[in-house]
Amino acid sequence: MSRIILFLFFIFDLYCAGSSQTIGELSFHVTDTTGAPLPGVIISIEKIPSATTDKMGLAKIMTTSGNKTVSFQYTGFRTLTIEVNIRSGAMQLMEIELREEIAIAGPVVVTAGRFEQKLSDVTVSMEVLKPRLFQDKNIVSIDEALQQTPGVAIVDDEPQIRSGSGYSFGAGSRVQVLVDDLPMLSGDAGKPSWNFLPIENLTQVEVLKGASSVLYGSSALSGVINMRTSFPTQEPFNQVTIFHGAYSPPQSGGSRYWNSTPMRDGMFFIHKKKYGNLDVVFGLNVFGDNGNLGPIRDTVTGKFTDKYNPFNVDRYNAQKRARSNINLRYHLKNFNRLTFGINANWMTSESIATLIWANADTNLYGAFKGAATRTKQLLGTIDPFIEYRSRDGMSKQSIRNRWQKLDNNNDNNQGNFSQVYFTEYQYQQRWDSIGIPKLTTTFGLVNIYTISRGQLYSGGNANGVNQASNQAAYFQADQKIGERFKISAGVRYEQFRINTSQQARPVFRAGINYQLGRATYLRASYGQGYRFPSIAEKFIITSLGAIKIFANPDLKPETSQNMEIGIKQGFRIQSFSGFIDIAAFEQTFNNFIEFTFGQWDARPSLDNLLGLGFKSVNTGNARIRGFEATIAGEQSSGDWKIQTLMGYTYTLPISTTPSYQYAKTPLKPGDFFYLSNQANPTYLTTSSDPTNNILKYRLQHLIRADLGVSRKKWSTGASFRYNSHMQNIDVAFETLEKNFTALFNPGINSWRSKHKHGDYVFDFRLAYSFNVHHRVSAVISNVLNREYAIRPLAIEEGRISTVQYVFTF
Repeated sequence: MSRIILFLFFIFDLYCAGSSQTIGELSFHVTDTTGAPLPGVIISIEKIPSATTDKMGLAKIMTTSGNKTVSFQYTGFRTLTIEVNIRSGAMQLMEIELREEIAIAGPVVVTAGRFEQKLSDVTVSMEVLKPRLFQDKNIVSIDEALQQTPGVAIVDDEPQIRSGSGYSFGAGSRVQVLVDDLPMLSGDAGKPSWNFLPIENLTQVEVLKGASSVLYGSSALSGVINMRTSFPTQEPFNQVTIFHGAYSPPQSGGSRYWNSTPMRDGMFFIHKKKYGNLDVVFGLNVFGDNGNLGPIRDTVTGKFTDKYNPFNVDRYNAQKRARSNINLRYHLKNFNRLTFGINANWMTSESIATLIWANADTNLYGAFKGAATRTKQLLGTIDPFIEYRSRDGMSKQSIRNRWQKLDNNNDNNQGNFSQVYFTEYQYQQRWDSIGIPKLTTTFGLVNIYTISRGQLYSGGNANGVNQASNQAAYFQADQKIGERFKISAGVRYEQFRINTSQQARPVFRAGINYQLGRATYLRASYGQGYRFPSIAEKFIITSLGAIKIFANPDLKPETSQNMEIGIKQGFRIQSFSGFIDIAAFEQTFNNFIEFTFGQWDARPSLDNLLGLGFKSVNTGNARIRGFEATIAGEQSSGDWKIQTLMGYTYTLPISTTPSYQYAKTPLKPGDFFYLSNQANPTYLTTSSDPTNNILKYRLQHLIRADLGVSRKKWSTGASFRYNSHMQNIDVAFETLEKNFTALFNPGINSWRSKHKHGDYVFDFRLAYSFNVHHRVSAVISNVLNREYAIRPLAIEEGRISTVQYVFTF
């Protein structure tokens, strides 16, 4: 506490010193070599980002008088740095012309080192999604866009990067999800709430692949997804998006028992404006979706409600939500190096989630008895922050805080409530001024406290109350040597506690990047990961009909090591430029945690599905090897603009301890419902197809491709994604259906025998802009109306056709 007080006094002293200085005004008009305005150019004064150009290439800055270094940074163009003498009380207008780079080596990113650097300089694999893709495809939730990212798959809301995760029932993510560097995973389950994230105010989404625990902690075992938002420029910005969509009838006509057409409606609004020294961003999101499944049947009468209103939550997978967010940031008038503010985001929603379909042959769009849960959710965050930059722009200190509240009211009396208190202090220093050029160090302290209540987690305490805490300290150094060589190294020490269980250990990472040629970059990296189980993984006790989920208080932390070597090659073919990236990688796990289906109940019966259910267990060791190739490029020539992102990912995820007995059934041979393959479970005895020791619930081949083309007022685009067949699942599903059909018959065996070649999905979009204010588009997702399941027993969305109107003012 004393250090924080001294830090605040230091800031006050600097404020007093700066308040005596006089002010001048700089205005810029930034264009390319043809005279076309460049919107979104980042303008920095003394290396401090101070403004961004608007759609006309204009920006205005108020700053102290004197000689200043001003830089202009824009993706695909050479960074320009000039010296300007700012006169007290004067208004100066400058025309700035930027020249294109010979090859685009990637945009500017933050996630890899927590400071801005070119994508070509980072030592790990990264993908960047731009906001235009979200609007063009009428993305209503972040996870829909992530499905289009090379190397990424979303399985039941769980993000998988390069097969680093399997199926986890939404508990214990191995991918950290962030908004502006603040974690968004729930405190009790470590689960992302995709609908909660602010899609209406995105500047870009950065996907970092590989162990990132040094900077981002336990959940970053396999990577990071960071959503970066924006504050207002000099020109106010307002935008309203309204859309209406309709689902097509499913291919399986025999499974359709309803007559209405499921609908999807929504509205997004964003307002960004500077009010003097106060930056304000306000967003609103309202959404209703009937869902792609059938209406809910009454368990006694078999009747159901068949309505057209998308805001009626009366179908399986239906949802409705309302969310609002406000971001406030204040700059002191005569001391713009100090900023502080508060962000808030709140959402109320209602949804019905299903775990298992009723029957693949006759009732694919229904839900297995008891396997659907209605949830009324209240989720909110409040994030106060303060940031100070030194006079020379070489250092930055920040304190970021978060209070997160989550209240899930479930209709099966298994609701849960949690609160998370997060604080992070970070100090970043560039050492140019003391003779160590291009060295950046980042130091941070983190404290997280979570309290969770609810019978859902009664496996920890009988009253369902559990507490978790996490303290960490981290340090990373990034050094660029000359113009070609970049090294990065870091360490983090973390301590975890859940109730009375406590663990602590350090993790390390290191990486290099070497520029072989003018647009050729070779990189290699090594990173360790450490993940402590979540409250949900250790203590959850619930049931979905006859299917139970069991607690495991003895669950141990898992560790990993991630290695990668890659090459990025920039290219230019006439006016089309971009890069090709090829990487080979390996990730190994110890005490690997898997959400496993088995016979865990000591009192099996027909009523509890023979004692079968899910449980998180340490299954031994695992290894994932693979390679990935991606191409990203764009062309801007005359009236034509083309953008593309595509990639292929191959993984070989295997158990390296297939005979390791990781648990023991409570039953004995001779018990009436004793299942021999669940007696002493190992990878081999619990796998439906252990050929080559492939891990369960993995997609070994992923193909992602998106192409966007625009000319004058018209734009069009198409997306393609392919997921290979999921070779291996829990054998208990198949065994149960074969031997106890009357008890469990979802048709999983027939479905898997008919769907062995993977699934491909096409999307199409077309838009027309009347002017800068009005835009209309049509989007068709899953054009071929494919019936497919990423995870068996959970059908994905069929064709949905959407009309969208965007009004910007």
